[in-house]
Amino acid sequence: MKQLTQAIFDGAPDWVKSAAVNPDGDAWFHSVPKSELKIYLTRDESQQWKCVGIAGFQVDYIGNYDASNWKNSAIDREVMP
Repeated sequence: MKQLTQAIFDGAPDWVKSAAVNPDGDAWFHSVPKSELKIYLTRDESQQWKCVGIAGFQVDYIGNYDASNWKNSAIDREVMP
């Protein structure tokens, strides 16, 4: 399964500051650094709270990645001089 690396930022829009994977393996670009990302919850059909992902301000789907450690998957875009 694919892992998030700096390679995902190649060709990414300028607004992209970080990327992270959700519990389903869907990876998203975010417009804020990983320090500003938050884990978000929703209620399921039985009204139990369920963790569904990591949220930033502006997001864009980038594909399916390894979700085995999704809570620690966020990476910042490294800015090259």
